[in-house]
Amino acid sequence: MNLKKQWLEWHNRLGWWALAGILIWALSGISHPMMAWFGPQAAKFFPPSVSLQPGELAGLPQLLGDPGTVAGARVVKVVPSAGGPLLQVTDSETEPRRYYRLNDGNQVLDGDLAQARWLAGYYSGRSDDQIADVQVQTRFDNDYPSVNRLLPVYRVRYQGEDDLTLFVHTETAALASMSDSSKSLLQGIFRQLHTFAWLDDLEYGRLILIALFMLTLTAFAATGLALVLALKSRMIKDGKRRYHRVLGYALWLPLLGWSTSGFYHLLQSSLVDEVQGLRLGQAGGFANLSDDFQWVQNLDGRAINSLSLVTGPEGAPLYRLGLAPAQSGAPVSRNQRFDGLPAEVGAVFVDARSGAVLGSFGDREQAQWLAARHAGIKVADIANMQLVTHYGPDYDFRNKRLPVWRIDLADTDKRMLFVDPVTGVLVDQTRGIDRAERLSFSLLHKWNHLAPLIGREARDWLIVFTLVVLLVSSVLGGLMLVGRRKRGRATDRAPEQPPVSAGPDAAPATQ
Repeated sequence: MNLKKQWLEWHNRLGWWALAGILIWALSGISHPMMAWFGPQAAKFFPPSVSLQPGELAGLPQLLGDPGTVAGARVVKVVPSAGGPLLQVTDSETEPRRYYRLNDGNQVLDGDLAQARWLAGYYSGRSDDQIADVQVQTRFDNDYPSVNRLLPVYRVRYQGEDDLTLFVHTETAALASMSDSSKSLLQGIFRQLHTFAWLDDLEYGRLILIALFMLTLTAFAATGLALVLALKSRMIKDGKRRYHRVLGYALWLPLLGWSTSGFYHLLQSSLVDEVQGLRLGQAGGFANLSDDFQWVQNLDGRAINSLSLVTGPEGAPLYRLGLAPAQSGAPVSRNQRFDGLPAEVGAVFVDARSGAVLGSFGDREQAQWLAARHAGIKVADIANMQLVTHYGPDYDFRNKRLPVWRIDLADTDKRMLFVDPVTGVLVDQTRGIDRAERLSFSLLHKWNHLAPLIGREARDWLIVFTLVVLLVSSVLGGLMLVGRRKRGRATDRAPEQPPVSAGPDAAPATQ
C-alpha cells in the first residue's frame, strides 16, 4: 500500500470520530460569540464616582484612628453610595465589607447588601423595587463560571420575563457579570458541550476524553492536509467529493489551530498548578492622622472614584485619590467592555499624618513598592514596569480593574505581576509558561490578532462563518463515508468477477 492510500485510509478511519468532535465543538463554539452579540448590556460603563468636599471628610481621621474600625483591615477607602460617600472597610476575601458614615462615624447596618442593591440599579438602569432576589455567591456555577474570577459577589435578580441577573463585586464597585435567560441558556450549552463541564467531578476522565477527541481532530486535519498536498488537481465528477476537497484547502489550518491550541489549553489547565492571582494587601496601622483636609480644595471640584487609605514605603499611611474621567456613562459599543477604559485619569498621594501633598511620589513608586512586597524581592530586582490602561492578551477584561501597573520580574519563572495602587491589591500574576499558553490560545483559538485589524465583531463573524463552513464540509465527509460503506456492502454481496487489470485511466481511491 502506497503512502497516499495510507493517508486516505487513516483519514476515513478517523472520519466518524472527527465528525462527532466537530459537531460538538463547532456548534457549541458558535454559542460563545452569540452571548456577546445578544446578551444584556449595562446601562452604565464606568463605576460610579463622587465629588468630595473638605467638610465631608472632617470626621475621617477620628474614624480611621478608632482601632475598632480599621483593626485588621486589608482595604480601606471612601466610596460613593446611594446616600453619599461612605468609608468601606474590607477585612478578608470572604466576609461582607463594613461601611461607616463620614459625618457621624456610625456603622451602616447591612451596608454591603445595600451597596450591592444600589450598584445593581446603577448598572442595570432598573429601580430597586424591581429586585426579586439578592444572594451572596461564594462559588462559581453555570451562570457565573470561574472565567469571571471575582468572588464573593452579590447575585441580584430582577423581576420580569428576561430574568435579568447582575453579579456585583462591591470592593471594586464592578459589574462582574450580567446575564438573562437567553444568555444563561447559551452559557449552559457552551460549558456542557465545549468544556465538558458535566465531567468536572471526574477531572482525569474529562482530560482523557477531551484529549482523545483533540488528538483525533489533530490527526484528521493532518491527514487531510497530506491528501490535499499529495493528490493531483483534477476534475472530480462527484459533487460531494469535489466540494469536500475544495473546502479542505481552506479549513485544514483553522481546524489544526483550534485542535492543537485546545489540546494545549486542556493540558495546561488540568496538569499545571495555577499561581495565586487575586490577593489583598496587608493590614495597615492608621493612627495619629492629620485632620487637615484643605488639600481637597486643590481638586477644584473634580470627581474622584475613591479615596483610599494605603500603606506606603516604610509603613507610612497615605491617602490616594483616583481622579475620575471627565465623562461617565454607557459604553460606545458592546465590545468596548472587552477593550476596557481606565476608571481614572490620574492620582494624587497625600501624607495622612501631615496632610502634605506628595508631589514627587505617585503610582509608579507605589506600584514598585507593592510588587516588591508581594513578590518578596527588592525594588532593584524589577526588570521592567508599565502602566496598563486597556485589556489585552497579558491582562484581560476578566480582572475588572483598570488602570493597573504591570511589573516584570527578573526571576527564573519570568513572573509578571499586576498591582492595583488604589488598594494595594495584587490583581493577577503570570509566569512564562502561563503566557506561552495564553498566547497560543489567543492566536490560534480566539484569533485575537485579527481584532485590531478588522474589529472584534468582524472577527467573531469570521470565526462563526468558518465554523459553519467546517460543519458543511464535515457533513459532506459524513455522507461520503456512508456512501463508501454502502458500496462496500454491495461489493460483498455481488458475485465474484474475474480480476481486471487497472489501466492508466482507472480512478484512484481518493477523497
